[in-house]
Amino acid sequence: MTQKQMIELVQQHHPDIGETQIRLWMNNALREFCDKTKLLKAAYQFDTTLDERWYGLPPYISEVDSVDYDGYDIPRLVGRPVKRDLV
Repeated sequence: MTQKQMIELVQQHHPDIGETQIRLWMNNALREFCDKTKLLKAAYQFDTTLDERWYGLPPYISEVDSVDYDGYDIPRLVGRPVKRDLV
């Protein structure tokens, strides 16, 4: 089913709603579907700073599967860190 056909189907039941609003709803539903099913995977890369352990991530990153640094896999921390430097 094409996007145009989906819009026409929604407008049959909700004739007062415009195409722009329906497209927004469909895009939100698509993002939610991808988040819940973990369908999309991507790599994200950024520069690090000496003595900085915490970095903010963009809002489109919903889960971190693995981390590597200079080609080495960084194991997931189990338990609490020895040094806590939350600001």
